[in-house]
Amino acid sequence: MPATRAGRIRDLRGAARPMGAVMIGIGGAMALSTTVAWIWDLVAPSARIPDGGTIACYVSAAISLGLGAFVYAWASRFAHSTLSRREALLGVTLVWLAAAGCGALPFVLGARLSPVDAFFEAMSGLTTTGATVIGDIETRLSRPLLLWRSMIQWLGGMGIVVLFVAVFPSLGAGAKHLYKGEAPGAVTEGFKPRIAETSLILWRIYASLTALEAILLTVAGMDPFEAVCHALTTMATGGFSTRDSSVGGFANPTYEWIIAVFMVLASFNFGLYYVLLRQRSLKGLLRDLELRTFLWIVALATALLTLLNYTRADGPLDALRRAFFFVATTISSTGYGADDYTSFGMPALAIMLLLMFIGGCSGSTAGGLKVDRFVMTAKQTASQIRASFEPSVVQVVRMGRSVVSKVVLNDVTSFFVVYVVFLGVGVFVVAVTDGVPLETGFGAMLTSIANNGPAPFHGAAGFVDNFAAYSPVAKIFFALAMMLGRLEFFTVFALLLPGFWRR
Repeated sequence: MPATRAGRIRDLRGAARPMGAVMIGIGGAMALSTTVAWIWDLVAPSARIPDGGTIACYVSAAISLGLGAFVYAWASRFAHSTLSRREALLGVTLVWLAAAGCGALPFVLGARLSPVDAFFEAMSGLTTTGATVIGDIETRLSRPLLLWRSMIQWLGGMGIVVLFVAVFPSLGAGAKHLYKGEAPGAVTEGFKPRIAETSLILWRIYASLTALEAILLTVAGMDPFEAVCHALTTMATGGFSTRDSSVGGFANPTYEWIIAVFMVLASFNFGLYYVLLRQRSLKGLLRDLELRTFLWIVALATALLTLLNYTRADGPLDALRRAFFFVATTISSTGYGADDYTSFGMPALAIMLLLMFIGGCSGSTAGGLKVDRFVMTAKQTASQIRASFEPSVVQVVRMGRSVVSKVVLNDVTSFFVVYVVFLGVGVFVVAVTDGVPLETGFGAMLTSIANNGPAPFHGAAGFVDNFAAYSPVAKIFFALAMMLGRLEFFTVFALLLPGFWRR
């Protein structure tokens, strides 16, 4: 590179330091989960779960730790005491790519997946999408691999970068940029001002709810190992299961009730849980407009689906359970399966697509556009309609008692436009690369950018309900789309602008 050109390019090599730190963290988490699974195999061997995978996971952990230490040491030579906004944007993207690359190693070495398939699986896990290329989970994945597959969703649920900020608070002011790039909307009124403290509070709440679900599932009769795996992936709203048939493979209504409730709880803004703990009152939750809207959507969709599928159920309670689970797994973007949703009928499928678009609350582990964006868009539309016949009246949009600024409204509008345009572009790309019907491409792209497990319309292409049949190019594209959806587009798209790299 000529010196003049190099002089015009901003030095952002220090942004690789968070990437190295997270690679070290991924290696440590991999070693820990492998040790737990190995001890579990020794203490309570299972005839249903295949053996092996321990050495492959330990080797993968060593590679991640070694590469992470090298990258961290190298980048530290160029890093400043705090991260700039540009370094944070680049760092967040590098963190997710590196985490998926390291997280894929056990699937390559232990599950014999191709590098592309393994990267897809790891990115799907970390972004909590839940789409998979593995159709033979029960015969291919051993305990270390099953636990790691669940662990990457749990880590990705609250966010790799949020974890990083909690564990490495030495970034100072730069941590704020990382935190915002990874978890937009997660900081709510009432939180402690320090980002590291906020992150730790979020993680404690997250871990406590995970432990509670695992205990309840175990008490209900689920195998403790599988209870832990499902608790990890439920609170992450990820949807990876230990069974080929997902939660439906257990054929246990009690499990479905417990998991459905926790999928809904994971769709709440986690900042509200902190407010609940501090105030010891439900008033903070009940005053939140987004949460009230979310609960109304869940209740209405559940009631409609209960009525639509009443004839195929064994009584009203069974119809309610099937409907509630279907709504919870869809709107939370978890993607667990308890029934064959393709048999629910077209009205139910239409509800499913709408719920996939909406998603959960901001500041939750759920995907989708988020409820607050839909509320603000609806209020802004109503405001514009009123302005057409009352032009002299100043129109404002409120969320609860707060007035939403024009900047926020413009951001919401821009996000919605980018979301829809990228969805359309993705459908075109997949139709070109794999020649699938448009409805199949639409379902796969919506699954990817909404970080939602089920892929509607796969049957139109003759595919089963996973991504194994897609070409390697399409799988890489889907994996990048998952990351874009998780980071909400702008964090990554900023890197595509030439001005980002100039001094």
